Amino acid sequence: SWIEHADTFFIATGHRGDGDSATYGMDASHRGGDPGFVHVEGELRIVIPDYAGNNHFNTVGNLEVDPRAGLLFIDFEQGDTLQLTGRTTIDWNSPALDAYPGARRLIVFDLDEAIENRGALPLRWNDDATALRTLHVTQKVHESDDVTSFILEPADGRKLEGFTPGQHLPIELESASQGAPLRRTYSLSGPASASSYRISVKREPRGLASRLLHDDHDVGDEIRARAPAGQFLLEHGIRPVALVSAGVGITPMLSMLHTMAVSKDPRRVLFFHVARDGGHHPFAAEVRRSAALLGGTVHVSYSRPRPEDLLGRDFDAQGRLDSDVVARLLPDLEADFYLCGPPSFMAQLRADFVARGVAPARVHSESFGPRT
Repeated sequence: SWIEHADTFFIATGHRGDGDSATYGMDASHRGGDPGFVHVEGELRIVIPDYAGNNHFNTVGNLEVDPRAGLLFIDFEQGDTLQLTGRTTIDWNSPALDAYPGARRLIVFDLDEAIENRGALPLRWNDDATALRTLHVTQKVHESDDVTSFILEPADGRKLEGFTPGQHLPIELESASQGAPLRRTYSLSGPASASSYRISVKREPRGLASRLLHDDHDVGDEIRARAPAGQFLLEHGIRPVALVSAGVGITPMLSMLHTMAVSKDPRRVLFFHVARDGGHHPFAAEVRRSAALLGGTVHVSYSRPRPEDLLGRDFDAQGRLDSDVVARLLPDLEADFYLCGPPSFMAQLRADFVARGVAPARVHSESFGPRT
């Protein structure tokens, strides 16, 4: 469905003779058309109509010499990427061309491997340029050594766009040093509200946007934002809900937990989180309060606890968080899992859960890169 609704993708090709430089003949090109211009035939074949271009034949010429190709599809709103590698043949003049008016030839791509990366891009794009609204910072709250929350309310007093727990807020920040606005997305960390949004931002030492927010944005300052977006959503169901996060990946989980508490969701809730130490553990008390309203279970792991953490013991285990930890509190793993954290953390947990018999459709994830 993603491929067949795409209006753009990128194709990488190349050729090299004996003794040639490793970069010789390498090319990456854009291909675009109306949504649906790429056709999927069966499970492993894609047909790409090739229209008149600049007549340089960089792509098709490479494929005639070396049929290997890589395709990249991007979901610009969600930041997901789909990488395909395979081999091609060029259909120059068969009757199949008649099904593609205007096409000069067809590139027939047979798939070898596909890799989907969710949330791989830290930026998001939205076609609706009129959706920007001005929000005021009404509160700035220190949550941990490196995480600060910003409470945002509409400058015009009108009702905010609603959101579903798990979604993110696309924002724009004015930067004198950059010239153009900095565009970033941050997960909404508070309960659904018509009067305010809460985003909670980790300060990255080299991050342009995160440093700008932490250092230069105070109560009363303005931030422009688009409507909340994203498909990492808390779904309805009857199974227990396991919210599993690492680091600042706690933010969408917190929004889900708040919403379940407000709605008195009858499902059993288990909240798992791993942080470096107590100084880098935001929302510790807030999570336990909200979970208590639901009679839920909270399990916190510190990977590198400080001496004062060992004295206070506000955490449950030392070390990394893995499927063994989850299985001790949920032996049958009969739950819907929501994961958020660094890609390697998510990938390992997903693989472990599936290996233990959890259906992949019950493992939902939202990975993130550096929030710069």
